[in-house]
Amino acid sequence: MNHDPHTSILEIYFFGYIDRGIGADETPLFTRTFEEKPLSAAVAEQFQLSAACAEEAIDLARKEVAL
Repeated sequence: MNHDPHTSILEIYFFGYIDRGIGADETPLFTRTFEEKPLSAAVAEQFQLSAACAEEAIDLARKEVAL
């Protein structure tokens, strides 16, 4: 992967939903769920991260869109 996981998290779990007209608070990034499981589990699996690293990447992505 060419960029940091948090950048991909933004693209996949936030902007992809915003582009479809979903409100920011309803995106997986802010509901913290994806396909009926915790977002951290989905991120950990997708990017082969530990649960702690997945949470850290999600928190970083959330802070970035909150700015």
